[in-house]
Amino acid sequence: MNVGQLLEVIFTAGVVFDNLSTSRPATGRFLETGDTTGVRGRGDLALLEDLKAAGEFILSNTGTPISAAYLRRINATLTRSAALNPGSLRTDDQGIGVRTRYGRHEPPAVSEQALDVLITETLNSDTSKDAAVDLFLEIARAQPFEDGNKRTAIFAANSYLIGEGSSLLLTVPFDEKDPSVAEHFNDFLARFYVFGEKEPVRELLVGRAFVDRQR
Repeated sequence: MNVGQLLEVIFTAGVVFDNLSTSRPATGRFLETGDTTGVRGRGDLALLEDLKAAGEFILSNTGTPISAAYLRRINATLTRSAALNPGSLRTDDQGIGVRTRYGRHEPPAVSEQALDVLITETLNSDTSKDAAVDLFLEIARAQPFEDGNKRTAIFAANSYLIGEGSSLLLTVPFDEKDPSVAEHFNDFLARFYVFGEKEPVRELLVGRAFVDRQR
């Protein structure tokens, strides 16, 4: 695989997580050739460079077991558009959290050991598809890093799928013709963060977020 084959993962993550305004075709050209024609501004460029770096990283480490150390390495690729200290776990005294429509989500900081336990538990699902969804959701909710948590989680989930030999990739629910798809996802994710309501967002991801992987 090459990073261009992660277009749907990268584009949907960029749009839904970080308000990427560059089009899908321009994003694809950038991933394939580095051509910045159509990239809409420095903010988009920094974001796309980070997403491309994360994608290249997981493709270069196919089969690496998912662990806290591996998540730190994914997060460490986000050097242009995320945290001041990429790859470092956040601490409680930093007061880092997420504002949602249902209130602020600021879970306790997690140690590397606790993160390993969380990963092991989430990957204990019945199928690789279920495990990838659970991995994404639980890492995103735990907010282990200073920034870029959802991005780290979506790349970790896809690294797991690729390593398992799955024919699928996990994208972020998004439809250019139907804004309600992303709106529902963001709402359900916020409810999972704040209230622990997992099934609605899990069902949406299982039903709408998987695409066939190009080989």
